Amino acid sequence: MSSSRITRALLAPAVILTAGACFATRSDVRVLQADLQVVHEDMTRSRAESAARDSVLHRSIDNALAKFGASLAVVSDTVRSMHLTTMRLRGDVREDLQSIRQQLITVQELTGQSQRRIQELRADLEADASDRAAGSPAGDSTTRPTAGTSGGTAAAAPGPAQLYQMAQDQLRRGSSGSARGAFAALLTAFPKSDLAPDALYGIAETYAAEGNGVAADSVYALVVARHPDSDRAPSALYKRATALRIIGQADRARVLYQQVVDRYPRSDAAVLAQGFLGKSKP
Repeated sequence: MSSSRITRALLAPAVILTAGACFATRSDVRVLQADLQVVHEDMTRSRAESAARDSVLHRSIDNALAKFGASLAVVSDTVRSMHLTTMRLRGDVREDLQSIRQQLITVQELTGQSQRRIQELRADLEADASDRAAGSPAGDSTTRPTAGTSGGTAAAAPGPAQLYQMAQDQLRRGSSGSARGAFAALLTAFPKSDLAPDALYGIAETYAAEGNGVAADSVYALVVARHPDSDRAPSALYKRATALRIIGQADRARVLYQQVVDRYPRSDAAVLAQGFLGKSKP
């Protein structure tokens, strides 16, 4: 509807009233009624169009909210799934670390067995060398001359491997005092031997077997101080830390565990120490 028609429809009543009823004809009334009808239809149509636009807008908003809600649900499910996966991974890592520690213990035990066998072989070789030096057939103990035997040659003193083997045998039998004596004899007679760190570590083990923790700790500390580059050093340091942890001195133990990790990162003791450090993290 044109603006002139709307204006005319609105002003027509005033014009008719102003001019007087006598001047209004039926034709004028019909025109006025037609214009009013058109205005009414235009207003109705405008309201309908406005309502339709509002409806479309509401539907668009509802669709957008629905999509946002669906996306939020997907994100929430993803976060929940990631959380569960993370928790499972943490559990798996803890189990893997425990398994690694157990495997290290097993390897250490197997390594200890291998080292024990190597020491036995070395002791046998030294015994053969002693036999040859004494002039008796190797391995023939019945004809081996001994010190103080009339007309015989004094038997050669045992070598470092023999002394170490003797000490280890005594320690396994539970004779810690005899084992300590053999270890000490090795250190006295062969202070430069490659078995010196092992002998000193063995002395610490004899004290530990007797329950003398103070003496054991002192000798373990000597192993680290005198032979810091030996294979026994990280184990000695780890033993000191573990002894402190057992008696409740967790802070001091943690310092020594950290030293094992920092100074001997490639050692088995470092892996075990790291396990305890991880457990004691705040």
